Amino acid sequence: MNIHQARSSETYWHCYHPPALLARVLAVLQTRHLPSTGVELHMDLYQQQDNAAPVLILNHGGGGYGGLFVGLALAFYEQGYTVIVPDQKGQGRSGGAPGDFTVAEAVQNIVDVANWARTEFAGPLYLCGGSIGGGLTYAAAAVLAKQHKPPVTAVCLNLYDFGDPVTGLAFTRFANLAKFPGLARMCRATSSLLARLAPQLRLPYRPLARFENMVDERDLAQGFYAKWQADPLTLRTVTARYFASMLATPFAIALEDNKQVPVLVINQKRDRMVKPQLTMNCYQRLSGQKTYVEIDWGHFSLLPEFNAELVRLGRQWLASLAAPA
Repeated sequence: MNIHQARSSETYWHCYHPPALLARVLAVLQTRHLPSTGVELHMDLYQQQDNAAPVLILNHGGGGYGGLFVGLALAFYEQGYTVIVPDQKGQGRSGGAPGDFTVAEAVQNIVDVANWARTEFAGPLYLCGGSIGGGLTYAAAAVLAKQHKPPVTAVCLNLYDFGDPVTGLAFTRFANLAKFPGLARMCRATSSLLARLAPQLRLPYRPLARFENMVDERDLAQGFYAKWQADPLTLRTVTARYFASMLATPFAIALEDNKQVPVLVINQKRDRMVKPQLTMNCYQRLSGQKTYVEIDWGHFSLLPEFNAELVRLGRQWLASLAAPA
């Protein structure tokens, strides 16, 4: 598909994926909608016939939406999982003004999807997310744990703390400010004041992070970045309230206090968008049952080898949880 001839914003995501994969996806993909945080969420659903099959919720990051994750979703589906991929508020095909949301609302979206999944399906529940979605996945798991219904595990491809302005800044182009805690706290205070005075003020989104480094040379060779830049559903601007929330939204259970949720943290050695040390720092703070793995990839990938590695690591982690202590 020519990226300038996509039929509509609803089907533009087709151009990211080869025809053979797309045919397999479209043969099983369903759509569901769910009210959450005052809007209607769009959810891609890959449903097993067995209602007791394990349920996996995949959470996208700030540069994407569910349509980019169909390869990974199908890979888990073909391993026997019912897979749900929600677009968060103000992103992708979900309701709300594009770019107008907060971290707390994104977390609540995941919690609402998890609670919906538990009413629809009987299987055990797992949460997974990458990039910003890795931090959101832990955040949602913590909220569910506070409600005494944690997922079996959270799998975080990247782990970032949105309550700490130092780590909050470190995955933006302002990462150098994160070296100075005083400047980071000043930035949080300034952004919070701006959000109170002008919450709907629009800020350019793409210059905030090094999106040109989102993938390594393997995906660049497939033309990913040009397609992503032209995608009508990826964010161009965000509101001041969103930016402020990235620096001032603590987890319901701090990383140091986690006891309820087993967490697998996956870090990308080739990541040039966000320094891998940031995820490592958050992992080192994390308590509870946990495992850390490094993979030889960039920040994100659509390639089947990347998806296969995540599936393999996920299966190994779940097998370790099921093994006798």
